Amino acid sequence: MSSTESLTTTNLLACATELLSSGGYRRAQAISAQQWPAANAGVFEDSFGIVAVIIYDTWRDLESTWSDAQAAFVELISRQFSSSDAKAWDGYLVLLTPAAGPYSGVTNIRYDTSRVRKLVATGDELKTLADVERALLPLLPLDTEVPLGEEESVLEMLPQILSNRNVPEGAVRAVLQGFEEQQPLMDRLFSYLGGNEDQGS
Repeated sequence: MSSTESLTTTNLLACATELLSSGGYRRAQAISAQQWPAANAGVFEDSFGIVAVIIYDTWRDLESTWSDAQAAFVELISRQFSSSDAKAWDGYLVLLTPAAGPYSGVTNIRYDTSRVRKLVATGDELKTLADVERALLPLLPLDTEVPLGEEESVLEMLPQILSNRNVPEGAVRAVLQGFEEQQPLMDRLFSYLGGNEDQGS
């Protein structure tokens, strides 16, 4: 699937399957005997946890039946694993739809931490293959192939980052210099601010 191809329920599941498989998950056989409230669904597991991915045609379908999907997933987990098995306590329910959904509704489901953890993404966030990967990021392994060259340290990058958010770069540099010299940070900041006022800036 190309990164620019529009997402449908079918290719959303295919994309999620590909991403989870490349992240070390395998498809669980338990899916065949399970009843899900949506036609496109898959269950995946690795050595540590289990993930159910349910794809809905519309936001209304997702909103009205996600709790059914959760109940089915919890039942599957309780059938497959004893309470002493670590997987029984590490379940993720991934709810996806190519249709847009209201922010408040999506947030309410995301923050419902009862029974299993939920990852939710709608058409507002899912436009490309990269968006699907972002939605599944909490389940995927960290990218360890980061080049370790002569990169700037976080502290060196901080003045520029904060200046993009309208924090004066000079103020940040003054505080960082105080930090590096183990000086009181607020003294350095007040000294910087006082000096700028004296110069009329």
